[in-house]
Amino acid sequence: MLIAVLSDSHDNRNAVRKALDLARGRGASEIFHCGDMVSAATAGLFRGWTLQYVTGNMDRDPGEIRAAVDRLGLGSSCAAELHLERDGVRIALLHGNRADRLAEAIQSGKYDFVFHGHTHRRRDERIGAARVINPGALGSAAAGKYSFCVLDTGSGEIEFIEVYVGRR
Repeated sequence: MLIAVLSDSHDNRNAVRKALDLARGRGASEIFHCGDMVSAATAGLFRGWTLQYVTGNMDRDPGEIRAAVDRLGLGSSCAAELHLERDGVRIALLHGNRADRLAEAIQSGKYDFVFHGHTHRRRDERIGAARVINPGALGSAAAGKYSFCVLDTGSGEIEFIEVYVGRR
């Protein structure tokens, strides 16, 4: 199973559209988003996808975003944190603004992958049993590059993908 992991899109709809096109082209069947979508209007771009979304510290109205994600159907969900399993792979999904919660997930030994956002910087690091991944950002790129990643649950491989867009 291929899962595209996005984060920190900050209402940059052009980058989200491009990332979704690239994810579809790679065969992704589900989207994880690590927070800071910012507004519910962006959630509409995920129509036709199963979206697992965790709220971020910059989301203007988390309740409105939650309702928009619920309307997507297809098993989509929205919460402050998500603890999932796909093909036997144990996954924690957090925004990352609460360092204590992020550290707890990483150090718990319960997860094969811990995905987070918040810093806008790519991360791929093994800490104990967990592979800790930040896909980068689609809204305001730390290194001037927008990015997301794709997880292959069968092989455990992560591919980081840069997203090139014009003006917002």
